[in-house]
Amino acid sequence: MSSAFGAVDSEEKSLIETLKTILRLSKGLISLSLVYGNTRSEVLSLALALLEHGYNPISLSNDLWTNLTDEIGKVEELSEILSPVGAPFRRVLAVRTIVPQPPLNWDGAAGRFRQSKLLMSVLENWTRQIFSYMMAPMMAKGRTPTPSEGGSTARRKQWSLKRLLIRRDGWISLVGKMMDESAPPEVKPIRRGYAGVTLQAAHIVPFGASGNSILRIMLSKNMGQDMEGLLTGENINDASNALLLDSLTHAAFGLFKFSIECQDGRYYFRRLAPTRKLHTFLLRHRDGEEITFGQASGEVALPSSLLCNLHYTIGRVLWTSGAAENIAKALADEDELKDGHMEGDYWHRVSVSYLQRELIALSGLDELATEGQDDSSTPDKTIPIRIDALREG
Repeated sequence: MSSAFGAVDSEEKSLIETLKTILRLSKGLISLSLVYGNTRSEVLSLALALLEHGYNPISLSNDLWTNLTDEIGKVEELSEILSPVGAPFRRVLAVRTIVPQPPLNWDGAAGRFRQSKLLMSVLENWTRQIFSYMMAPMMAKGRTPTPSEGGSTARRKQWSLKRLLIRRDGWISLVGKMMDESAPPEVKPIRRGYAGVTLQAAHIVPFGASGNSILRIMLSKNMGQDMEGLLTGENINDASNALLLDSLTHAAFGLFKFSIECQDGRYYFRRLAPTRKLHTFLLRHRDGEEITFGQASGEVALPSSLLCNLHYTIGRVLWTSGAAENIAKALADEDELKDGHMEGDYWHRVSVSYLQRELIALSGLDELATEGQDDSSTPDKTIPIRIDALREG
């Protein structure tokens, strides 16, 4: 069988293109699953999506390559598998103890990669860490407190943040086009007979990231830059990390059904989920529609281009890999579990993931009470996602 990449078999490939080629040719021929709640996400689909749509694919590919070559045994295997198909491997691999085999095409190289239990284990672990400590926590975030809920420090800060966003963008949400119910009489309704809603300050990067050091480390690692200062202290509640949204649109944003991309200082609405999964408010916007923040006041910080694009790229990875729907399904199952609507083995499989996270959350209650916050902070630990490796053949 000729290579699907026959036209480039004799050409040099960059490191990222090499890894993407291997992963593309391995999809469908091997099954590696990440189990989350009662759902499974494919390792190869998620790894490929990270290298294609991640915020910094070069940083991600370098990190994966470092994991693949951090031991002499791995270097030897990669040298034997990959060096015959392109010159870059002779540059990257400093140690070549294996005599090169006759030239292989990319199908042959991918086949050898799949047969290596050592290298496939590295790929599993690398993908699991990103999924477990970055992707899942970004969706499975704590509830954001709203101003009407009480008098804790966190809620007061949330109210102050909402007031800043109203100063910046006005009383009508720029995404969803809903008017806040507390808007003054002179604010013109969007349509006749329109009833206002309670708009909310929606964090671009979850509020819980300020209490989750592992998440911050993973974000920094995968973006290729330090995110610590942006996501701790007062910065997590800065207007640059927030949008003004109604509750339905806020929930959709948290599930990465849409995002905001920033290019050259201009903002664009991006649909990420299929149309059937978008509610009416979101369908008012076309994909690529420009969103103009800061028209009400230029004195309040605009949404951070860095944080917007981080959210956008994570959303693309989640939806193109299929992981977004799986995580959302697991979270919905947990809601059903809490309401007592589950029975039997299905209940047990979902409850394991849910109860583990609940126990970790409980361990942080003393600290939260001391700080005057509520349960909206994400714990500083995350349950690792279990991997099931089902190899064919």
